[in-house]
Amino acid sequence: MKIKLPFFILIFIFSNSLFSQNTIGLLENTNEAYDGYTLFTPESSNSVYLVDNCGRSINTWTFSDTPKFTCYLLENGNLLRVGATGVEIRDWDDNLVWSYNLLISNGITQHHDIEPLPNGNILYLVKETLTEAQQIALGKNPALLNGPLSSEKIIEIQPVGTNAINIVWEWRFADHLIQDFDSTKSNYGAVSTNPQLIDFNYTDASIDHSNWLHLNSIDYNAQLDQILFSSRTLSEIYIIDHSTTTAEAASHSGGNQNKGGDFLWRWGNPQVYRQGTAAQQKLYAQHDAKWISQNYVNENKITVFNNNSDGSNTFSSIHIISPSLDLNNDYMLESNSFLPADYFWSWSGDILGETVYENKKSGVHALENGNLLLCETKKGRLSEISQNGDIVWMYRNPVGETIFNQFATNAEIFESNSIFRGEKYHKSYPAFSGKDLTPGEILENVNSLSETCSTLSITDVQSIDTNITFNNPVTDQTVSFYKPLEATKIKVYNNLGQLIYTKSTFSGNELKLPHLKQGLYFIEFIKQGTKQLEKMVIK
Repeated sequence: MKIKLPFFILIFIFSNSLFSQNTIGLLENTNEAYDGYTLFTPESSNSVYLVDNCGRSINTWTFSDTPKFTCYLLENGNLLRVGATGVEIRDWDDNLVWSYNLLISNGITQHHDIEPLPNGNILYLVKETLTEAQQIALGKNPALLNGPLSSEKIIEIQPVGTNAINIVWEWRFADHLIQDFDSTKSNYGAVSTNPQLIDFNYTDASIDHSNWLHLNSIDYNAQLDQILFSSRTLSEIYIIDHSTTTAEAASHSGGNQNKGGDFLWRWGNPQVYRQGTAAQQKLYAQHDAKWISQNYVNENKITVFNNNSDGSNTFSSIHIISPSLDLNNDYMLESNSFLPADYFWSWSGDILGETVYENKKSGVHALENGNLLLCETKKGRLSEISQNGDIVWMYRNPVGETIFNQFATNAEIFESNSIFRGEKYHKSYPAFSGKDLTPGEILENVNSLSETCSTLSITDVQSIDTNITFNNPVTDQTVSFYKPLEATKIKVYNNLGQLIYTKSTFSGNELKLPHLKQGLYFIEFIKQGTKQLEKMVIK
């Protein structure tokens, strides 16, 4: 079978001797990295950056204020970002398309995350304040009161014109409470038999009852028409039905699942609904829960960044979770706890010899090929991790209030270059259609890895019917093939993409390359109009 590959193949080169000197910008790049453009917004800068795998600038947008906190590249090429006081949409050329001052115009206190919808609307996480009197009326134990309560709601807005909105849908936590403290107050019932509701009096030593929920991410699944969000304080993630009306969202019936705005699924800490023990808790102060996109490896599963991985305050981890659905598309429980019982996939470990541990913010973004893009907020670092747990690409934000020198020390840039998240988009993403994607300069002043990052263009590349394999790394300057080759043309390129060797026709199982020194090369096989390109390390 002949498999058509993209029109061009990007080959990324790095030198370990140079790598040890780098502190920002491109830190590592291998040919296992996902071939795309990475979007990130520094927390202390008004600008948003799109870079390629070599760390070169593809585009930059400049907004009116610093972020709060995330941004999204829309399919039409526009960039959506919430700032400290409002929200803006800018086109590819950085022209302002639409803006709305949330605080001044409507008293909306948006925080942490937003989510663009396919219809052009936007979901917002919004703070909602409940007075102590309102809390007591809803069944709060007075012993837990700590002044006004910062509760949460989700609103869906429709951008109108260039500077207005319509609020078209709303969901409130306060409409989905359960309490067994006071039978004379609202929401009285049995907590353990109502997992679709939130225990208004749940508490542990870490909970501040003035900031009871602390939502930090929101995501949308168009196929299911459902919303996923994360509560740092309760160490749970939740799914609700978006197909409801606002009235149904405030009730316990209606929508596709006929459960109104009640939780369809929750996961991470079953103790919150009085099921299981501490041994069953899986999430601790997590962030950035998201569905994996359709047609991606592990599609429709959920990724999450687990800040305090096992509750020990010593390391963080990233996970893939696979919820279980029955034939009616209801999320399944076992022993009164929502499934699954454990993670589908997990990673925790070291990066550059240091244990990954982020006690706030941070995130993880699934890529089409199964790799995961890990964001460490305080370090401003993005690391792409393969399903095997290997670090295949790494980039550290070089931008704070100013551009840092590439060789700045950690002490000089610590948290000054923080980023809330990063996302990587494939080069076929619709936003890039018809755009000038010519790589520009790197953001920092110098980066030796970016300078040696090369592009090798091969037109109309196809793979050979039977893939050619050989012992790699190559020893004794001899390429030993697993199966003998017949009448195959061979080309060898150096780490700058320059052609340094050609063999017009080769047959046999050993190819001598005595003139090549130790290092990284690329070897191309051509036979009957098809081509195969492989990385080759010579020891």
